[in-house]
Amino acid sequence: MTIMGRTVPSYRMRIDIEIANWKRFRDALRKPERDMFENMLLRSKLYASAASSALRPVVLEAMFMSILLDHHKRLLELVAEVAKLKNPGGSKEPESIEKILQEPSLADMSTCQTTIEATLRQEHS
Repeated sequence: MTIMGRTVPSYRMRIDIEIANWKRFRDALRKPERDMFENMLLRSKLYASAASSALRPVVLEAMFMSILLDHHKRLLELVAEVAKLKNPGGSKEPESIEKILQEPSLADMSTCQTTIEATLRQEHS
């Protein structure tokens, strides 16, 4: 009788393995930073479904993107909260967040493209 099982660990299992691989780093931190670091890594599990759909061969890439998304989301929430405190009678959606969420202008994109091209030229020189 042959017992067949899963040959590839699930994304959630791979997150746990990756977190375990960072144990020495975590243990070298002071207690407050250790708790923050652990919390940060665990927040990558909030987007596990999306990250597993991305099919990234390096699980740490998907974890970093999940953590960045979570930080960005929380930053925007804080910006909205500060705007409400500064202007209690104002609109529900502050203009600053609308600007952040807008697509970059063509001028911004051309500056970015110029920078990328210059960096590539330097690397090949």
